[in-house]
Amino acid sequence: MNHVTLYVLGISCFKCVTKIEKEVEALCGIFSFKGKLPKGKITIEFNPSLVSTNKIIEKIEKQGFSVAKIIQKEERIVMFD
Repeated sequence: MNHVTLYVLGISCFKCVTKIEKEVEALCGIFSFKGKLPKGKITIEFNPSLVSTNKIIEKIEKQGFSVAKIIQKEERIVMFD
């Protein structure tokens, strides 16, 4: 599971966040979406086997917004016998 935090330009209201959330959550492999105003900070938890950060960004940009900054965290699960 991966986490990505995106700073999105053009988010000015809750309606903008909801618009982005609807499009991103339609992608397969999205586990959670959190959007915060006024900084345009969006945090998404997703399965990298099903969806990429680039695909998420593409969905956001198709809505007329621009991604200014990306912070990515990757979680790895290690199994021990």
